[in-house]
Amino acid sequence: MGFVDKDLLIKWAELLAMEESLKITPLNNWKDLELESDCASLINRFNKRNNGLTLLGYLLREIHRQSLYFSFFNFRWAPRCCNKVVDFICNWAKVNNCNMDFNMDYPSEIDEIILNDAIN
Repeated sequence: MGFVDKDLLIKWAELLAMEESLKITPLNNWKDLELESDCASLINRFNKRNNGLTLLGYLLREIHRQSLYFSFFNFRWAPRCCNKVVDFICNWAKVNNCNMDFNMDYPSEIDEIILNDAIN
């Protein structure tokens, strides 16, 4: 987990996050990948990637091509209200200049918010 210090439009930031997710999965030997986003525009473009003639369409086709190597791949919409944990982790990583992979051994601040989110 880390952060990129750039000003980007939301769909480009989400696309960058997708690319980074695809890069770390082989390092962890993960065979299944499920990505979620609250950026409906990006998900719609991903689902209609063959119609896109823009740079974004090209990059989404490349991501789809890379996703074929997984046993399971899904990219779906998640409502923003379900992003509490992700939002906290991203903000925490940015504030703490964090660049690490948590796996299941993550800092206690994150543990608490994950448990609260699971209960509620």
